[in-house]
Amino acid sequence: MVQDNTMPASAGETGVLEEIAEEKRARLAFAMRDLDEFLARHGDVDVERLMGNARFLRFCGSRMGRECLADLYDDFTSLIGDAGAAAVARFESRSARSTGGGTAGGALLSPAQKIVLDAWNAEHPEMAMTAKEFLGR
Repeated sequence: MVQDNTMPASAGETGVLEEIAEEKRARLAFAMRDLDEFLARHGDVDVERLMGNARFLRFCGSRMGRECLADLYDDFTSLIGDAGAAAVARFESRSARSTGGGTAGGALLSPAQKIVLDAWNAEHPEMAMTAKEFLGR
């Protein structure tokens, strides 16, 4: 004969279990509403990639799951945008003060342009072009 060693839950234990279940339901309901609002405001953003972004998750910290995801994303993009604008301004300021980077005639070619120029110069040595001439054509 098998003995039943389980004891019936006391009223206190049942109340605690019901509170835990209610908390889980409330968190799930919040998450569903939050996701719906996020998609309504930022339908072009891939939520899975966003949740995989370590910088975004670090930015959110303990606010994740407690505050609206769309608001957190707006704050994050605003902060990143401000930082990016500041970086561009610093770069432009440094470039304006620069005396040159040591490139030939100040002409900068992309790797693809360099390949095309090298091929042209190899095929037509009598009409070889410099990087500056290549960019000016």
